[in-house]
Amino acid sequence: MDNAIILMEGVEKYYSDFQALKNINFKVAQGEIVVICGPSGSGKSTLIRCINRLEDISGGKIVVDGFDIYSKKTNLNEVRAETGMVFQHFNLFPHLTILENISVAQRKVKKYVRAQADRESMKLLEKMGLAHKAHGYPNELSGGQKQRVAIARSLAMKPKIILFDEPTSALDPEMIGGVLDVMRELAKENFTIVCVTHEMGFAKEVSDRVVFMDHGEIVEEGAPKDFFSAPKTQRARRFLQEVLVH
Repeated sequence: MDNAIILMEGVEKYYSDFQALKNINFKVAQGEIVVICGPSGSGKSTLIRCINRLEDISGGKIVVDGFDIYSKKTNLNEVRAETGMVFQHFNLFPHLTILENISVAQRKVKKYVRAQADRESMKLLEKMGLAHKAHGYPNELSGGQKQRVAIARSLAMKPKIILFDEPTSALDPEMIGGVLDVMRELAKENFTIVCVTHEMGFAKEVSDRVVFMDHGEIVEEGAPKDFFSAPKTQRARRFLQEVLVH
């Protein structure tokens, strides 16, 4: 995969004497959609947080969009501006309006004037079906609406890569569909997407590749049709039996 936009080589991560990631070798091509799945505590969220250095690694190498993110020569803020992150718990600013939540980084990082940032932000809110909420505050929104705002905030920076860390796991069941619909639309727009999720229907339908983790290791990876119809490892088979109710 010569066109890898994300490259992890021999990545290790320790918390004191607990090893959360073990010799991770992982590549993502430009425009590829990769879903990472596995049981709780398998290292999925740690892996994705290492990609934009929200977690520091204990060993190995990570290159994002051609930049070694541990090199002193790399401007980490520039790399992060190309790498959007959508979290499980939204991380919206409660004291800012919905519009301000989306426009603030455009003004501070991209140096847009307020009018330009607000214009771009309104376009994104329209795309998310939330233009009518622009001047409200996060506490007035449902969980699904908050997550769509968080996705809009990420898109506002015009990233090449979007990282999703269990974006639906904090939502009520009836809110999940709307967020997954937005993610399906993004998948058609040539973003590079890495998504940690328990939503196996989404993984099956949208991803180019499924990566299965357990105990800090990548146990298996492959095309969704292969992973879901004929997993190679007993551990993956057991996982799928547990999560696929139908």
